[in-house]
Amino acid sequence: MNAPLKNLETRLTAALAGRPRKLSFGASPRMRASLEGARDLAGNRRGMAEAERVAQGLMALRLQENPGFVRLKYACRGLARAADWDSRRMLTDRALVEKLLSRVAALKNDERRFQSCRRALLAALREADALPESSCQEGRAALRRFLE
Repeated sequence: MNAPLKNLETRLTAALAGRPRKLSFGASPRMRASLEGARDLAGNRRGMAEAERVAQGLMALRLQENPGFVRLKYACRGLARAADWDSRRMLTDRALVEKLLSRVAALKNDERRFQSCRRALLAALREADALPESSCQEGRAALRRFLE
């Protein structure tokens, strides 16, 4: 959530501080509808930023030997997504999947970073399971084995 919306939520929560316990910001349908309307007006900037970061992470994984943690995490997240520049899914490229999984496995000593990449891989697996493409079967199997 961007800063102005967070500020609005904080102010509304403070205004409701003396009310009955179960009433808080977002508790009523009207409050939720108002916040969703404000989000629609502000635009989903976070969503656009994620798509760009995923594309950068995938490209960095393809071009660099060590793309760095942040790009690696976003590459994990975009594993099952069609890349904008060529509409291929990284999950169909066996060498890239192995490279990604080996980079994530190298993070086992850093529990926080490893778990962050693991969560991204789990989300990618959920996306991959929803794909009807048979070309992703091998990548899906490798990803499932790694996560087990």
